[in-house]
Order: sequence, then C-alpha cells, then structure tokens
Amino acid sequence: MDFIYLDNGASTPLDPVVAQGLAERQATCFANPNSVHPLGRAAAQALEEARAKLALTVGAAPEEVIFTSGGTESLSLALLGDPTPGGRVAISAVEHASVTEGARWLAEHRGMQVDEVPVDALGRVTPAALALRLDPETRLVAIMLANNEVGTLNDMPALAAVVRARAPRARLVVDAVQALGKIPLQVKALGADHVAFAAHKIHGPKGIGALWSARPFQPTFKGGGQEGGLRGGTQSVPLAWALAEAAARHLPDMPRIAALRDRLWARLQQVPGIALNGPPIGPERLGNNLHVRVPGLASMAVLEALAERGVCASAGSACGKGRFSRTLGALGFHPEDGAFIRLTIGRFTTEAEVEAGADRFIDAVASLRASL
Repeated sequence: MDFIYLDNGASTPLDPVVAQGLAERQATCFANPNSVHPLGRAAAQALEEARAKLALTVGAAPEEVIFTSGGTESLSLALLGDPTPGGRVAISAVEHASVTEGARWLAEHRGMQVDEVPVDALGRVTPAALALRLDPETRLVAIMLANNEVGTLNDMPALAAVVRARAPRARLVVDAVQALGKIPLQVKALGADHVAFAAHKIHGPKGIGALWSARPFQPTFKGGGQEGGLRGGTQSVPLAWALAEAAARHLPDMPRIAALRDRLWARLQQVPGIALNGPPIGPERLGNNLHVRVPGLASMAVLEALAERGVCASAGSACGKGRFSRTLGALGFHPEDGAFIRLTIGRFTTEAEVEAGADRFIDAVASLRASL
C-alpha cells in the first residue's frame, strides 16, 4: 500500500541529507569528545561547532545550550533543577505529559502546590488568566510556545511580562519542541529562563534534544561533568550535529509546508459539518498543523478507516495512549462531540499526497456515515 504520512506532529521521517551526514559522522567522529588524544579533541571541536550552529539558529550564546536526549529530558532538567522545597508551580492546562508529570513529582516530593492555568477556546494562555494563577510564592511557570495538538501559538513575551510582574522569583520554562524550525525563534526575545527543543519533529533523529538555559540550575543526576556539569553522560557528536543541521534546514521550507496545509484544509471542507479546532489559519497557528472535528463519528473509527486507506494520522498527542486529550478537554470538548483528527504536514509531503490524502479522508468519512 502507498502510505501517505500526515502525522509529522508526532514524529518526522529523517531528512536524507541529515541521515547521510549522521552516518558519516557515526563512522568517523566516534571518539569520546572528553578524551585528550587527537581524535577526542577533534570530536570535541565538532561538538562545539554543532552547539554554536544550533545557538545561532535560536539566537542564543553557545555556552547556554545544553545537549540532552530529547524534549522530555530537557523539560525535566528545567522543571526539577531547583532543589528548594515548597512554593507553587503554575502550568497551563494543555501542557505535554513531560510537564504535567514533572509538576506532579514536584507536588509529591517537594511539597509544591500546582496551579493550573486555563486556556481560552482557541487554546491560548491569556495574560489575564495567567495573572490570576500567580503570586509571589510562585517559583516555577511552564507554558508551551506551540501546542502539540491544535497548533496554537502563545504570545510568550506578553506572558513572560506577567510572570516577571506577578512572580518575580519564578523561573519560566518554555516547551518549544513543536515550535523549533516552524516559526522564527529567538530565545532571548521570549523572556523565558529555559527553552526545550528536540530533533525528531523537524526531520532529525530521535534521541537528541537541547535545553537553552539563561539561569543556573541543579542537575537531576550526576555523571562525569559533561555539558558544564548539568547533564552527565558521554555526548553523541553525530546526534548533536544532526539536531543543529535539522533545525537550520527546516524553517526555509515552512512557506511551502503552510501552503500544502492550506490546500488540504480547502479540500477537507467538502466534508459536511467538518470544523477546525484551535485558532483559525493564520499567525496564531503552526503552519504545518490541521486539527479537525467530524461530528457524528468516533475518533478511532476514523483513524482506522484512514489507516485502511493508507493515511497515517492521529487523534492528538502520541503520548496520550488512547485517553481523551487533556488539551481538547481544556478547550471545552468532549468525546461525544465527534471524531478529532490531527493532520500535520512535513518537509517531504508532496502536493500529490495532499490531494490523495484529502480524497481518502473524504471517502473514509462518507463510508463510515453510510454505515450508520
């Protein structure tokens, strides 16, 4: 079967250029970058070149970039990096599981009170809603820059200003895993203290991410002192290169990706009753994201019908494990409201795939409705 992959929000196929460069470096840049012999020094130089390249892409200083195993580890380092017990932590109602579970751990093990910040009907954290959940005892705030399900973009500088005014001692942690490579990103303009990234959402490999940190924090585990003593473990130079390369290669393709997304949405509006979840197409939404609702059907039934037709899509976050999405619940939806389907475009999605994917989606919905 000729599969049409429209689940790039969950993970992306590896860019062939990145794959080739990764393979070459796995074969030649294998030495431990902490070794003092010539091969080790060469590996260390390559590691710092990758750090500098990623830093340039996100508007950071190289020494502020810490390589990790991915977005979850980056967020965990930032969330758990202040050992001071007590106080409050504020997280938005639509955060990724890595943040919600981290907040739960802080409540159980450090006695922090968790305050949930609601979102509006489009999935945005508003300055007014955030202000109501902050006070001088707030020590930590976590808000995602781009929602991983409905694609909502938050106005982070405005939210950061609220944090500084209402909770001046708080650290602001930003999940930018979905945003990296999809919007122009300058971390210092966000007003955050920590920003998390990962490679596998932008046609890089799994197993590599980064944390930008403007404030010191305590490492959550000890090792050999790598990454400035903040993240122990021997660094993978090839993976670090791949993250930096993938981040630099993705953004120039976003106009084409957004045009394909718009074309897909135009075709899907032939489905009676279909609606767009989250913000309208425009500057408040990720350019690769569609999240639609089809009334009268169940999400799993539509996903299975699409899979039978070779279309790979999802109902929301791949980390949800079949549960109804917290994000959709926070937006006021319920499972009985219909089928919720996320369709996300990647750099290697073609016009022909968009057209065929739309045809198959329309056919799947029509067949399911005819069988009711």
